[in-house]
Amino acid sequence: MRQNGGVSQAFDALRAAIDAADASDRAAFARATRNAVAKTILAAALERVEPAPPAHQPPPQIFDLLGPDLGSEVATVYRGDDDWTTHAIDLLQPLNELARAR
Repeated sequence: MRQNGGVSQAFDALRAAIDAADASDRAAFARATRNAVAKTILAAALERVEPAPPAHQPPPQIFDLLGPDLGSEVATVYRGDDDWTTHAIDLLQPLNELARAR
């Protein structure tokens, strides 16, 4: 599959949101990540392409913020691994719940 500017830009924004993870504010991280994941899903739905590989691995603080299971799912999407869209869709509900938690 080819790479596309729209999806690449969406993945850049997704990766930037995850890279900016602040271990002190779980709800804000979940909200920013949820929004970026949703935009990336929409971009991929409009054009079937593969994301460019990330410049580096996902930041380890995502596991501190989200735990091993959800952190692993976020890392899968961050890397653009095979079937990343399924993982991204599955992330929306738990990230939304965390974003609304006080």
